[in-house]
Amino acid sequence: MNNTITQYKINYTPDDFACGACVTDANRIIIYVNSYFTNELQWQPEVLLGKNVDTVFTKSSKIFFQSYLIPTLLHEKKCEEMQLLIMNGKGERLPVTVNAHIGSDHCIYWSFFNASKRDLLYEELLKTRSVLEAQAEQLKQLAATDELTQLLNRREMKVRSTLMLEQAARSHQIVSLLMLDIDFFKIINDTYGHMKGDDILKELGAKLNSECRKTDLVARIGGEEFLIMLPDTNQENTLLFCQKLHALVATIKVENTPITISIGVSIADEKMSFSALYAQADKAVYQAKEQGRNRTEFFQAVK
Repeated sequence: MNNTITQYKINYTPDDFACGACVTDANRIIIYVNSYFTNELQWQPEVLLGKNVDTVFTKSSKIFFQSYLIPTLLHEKKCEEMQLLIMNGKGERLPVTVNAHIGSDHCIYWSFFNASKRDLLYEELLKTRSVLEAQAEQLKQLAATDELTQLLNRREMKVRSTLMLEQAARSHQIVSLLMLDIDFFKIINDTYGHMKGDDILKELGAKLNSECRKTDLVARIGGEEFLIMLPDTNQENTLLFCQKLHALVATIKVENTPITISIGVSIADEKMSFSALYAQADKAVYQAKEQGRNRTEFFQAVK
């Protein structure tokens, strides 16, 4: 098989490359710069020739140049992708990427790339990341909250309550779970319309949120039902809190008639799952409704 080799005569100079080409002697004195320094970096060759290459760097970059770049170059015989700041011929700061290697003739061959556009791209990427992070946080909040009341939703309440119960079990703390149910809410909806019902739910949600501590968990779990989890709260303090809630809810009125709530309470004084605690509170609120509504009942285990 015959191989045909075609030879091309290539005519080029350092001026044809889209980067700053610079040659210094072993003492780092500039002996050559290409036209990139004039066209892009706005340095006239006669100003640079015979000067130390660190002439073009900013004060901070000179420190890095002397303390890191040169030792690396002398040890490794090359350095790559160094991000530095230079002053262009007009005295303006300019970010550049610098590469260098020591040739067999002991001269140092440098390349300078204007990194302004890359820095702008990096800034845009940072801005984009910030926007995406904000959007992700917003989506997370939407996924965790009830759209109408802005309280926690059922799913998020279960997740956070489970964590709170686990922490309470480790620290031997008492946790109370309150289930609140608005009395005769269906009648309110049927009589005054769902918009009025929604207004009541939103007002109640806001009042519950303002009354609770930052450490408490407050959620709307559906319809007219709400949950409140109180960490480190015994039965006596829970009862006092429920009495406050009854008074607070009475400030919400429909045609000058205060609304009322039934509250069922379950207390965990040892390790207990959220599902078990929830089931007890559900039974307790049912008992409150059975016994006349507008009252608080604590879960009592059947003996």
